[in-house]
Amino acid sequence: MNTLRRWLGHPLPALLSLLIYAISQTMIARTLHSGDAEALLFRFQFCYSASDFLALLNSISTQQLTALQNHFTYDHIHPLWYGLLALSLTAWLMNLNQMSARWSVMLWPAVIMALMDVVENTIHEPWLTLQSQPGDPWVLIAGSAATLKWTLAALYLIAAVLLTIRYFLQRRTTG
Repeated sequence: MNTLRRWLGHPLPALLSLLIYAISQTMIARTLHSGDAEALLFRFQFCYSASDFLALLNSISTQQLTALQNHFTYDHIHPLWYGLLALSLTAWLMNLNQMSARWSVMLWPAVIMALMDVVENTIHEPWLTLQSQPGDPWVLIAGSAATLKWTLAALYLIAAVLLTIRYFLQRRTTG
């Protein structure tokens, strides 16, 4: 992780990954919005039983289902973009705050977060493309992966804000 921190812990990788992430996220949002399926995606992500998943799947319109299916066009690569964003932004903020190498362990959750999205997408896609039927315990695994992904995303956002505040407070007291 220290090597990754050295490679990614600069403004250019962080800003570049932010730009790529923003474009990717916009494409996903536009695709979901085209079928009024933005909120549905979250509802599917937080299903933990096959019966709940099937009930939700059977309650949506064809337009919503098409939008959910089409969002995978972008969502297959999207975990890479936000994983890189979390890695590079955190590495940069850690470097700005002159945090020791032992803190590089804070980068691992970015990798886990992205992998959890891959797990979730791999499980959900065949169900949303109507290639197979959801079943327990797979719905529980996908829902747990999504929950972990979103929890880690929230923690990364909090950490980024705190590291930014810490940096500016240190600059003010030393500058």
